[in-house]
Amino acid sequence: MNHKNAREKGSATLEFALAVSLVLAPLLLGLVDFSRYLDVSHAVSRAAHEGVFEAARGHEPLPIVQSHVASAGLDPAKVSVSLSPALGAAARGTPMQITVSYNLTGYALATWGGLFPQALSTKATARHE
Repeated sequence: MNHKNAREKGSATLEFALAVSLVLAPLLLGLVDFSRYLDVSHAVSRAAHEGVFEAARGHEPLPIVQSHVASAGLDPAKVSVSLSPALGAAARGTPMQITVSYNLTGYALATWGGLFPQALSTKATARHE
């Protein structure tokens, strides 16, 4: 009887280890990666807003965008910025739109088979002052 009881405990321990490694660990990794993605999304969105405000005042937006991205702990070299219309081409009161993209390649802790995007992009608009 004692031998059977020990085998059942060993079997339960093995089942628990399999459940943790096959279900709970990927779930935890997914939660961490998703929260990191949301953090990057917020940082890029804030950088776009600050960049378009700089552009609306007639200043180059790239340095302020890179500064905000760097202050969020992200790599400023992975940022791309496009502004429409270009600086100097916009008359006062013209809406200016900035698109800020951040390359997420290699950012996730696990490979998710295309579930998470490879780049994150956001837009912001302000009127030229």
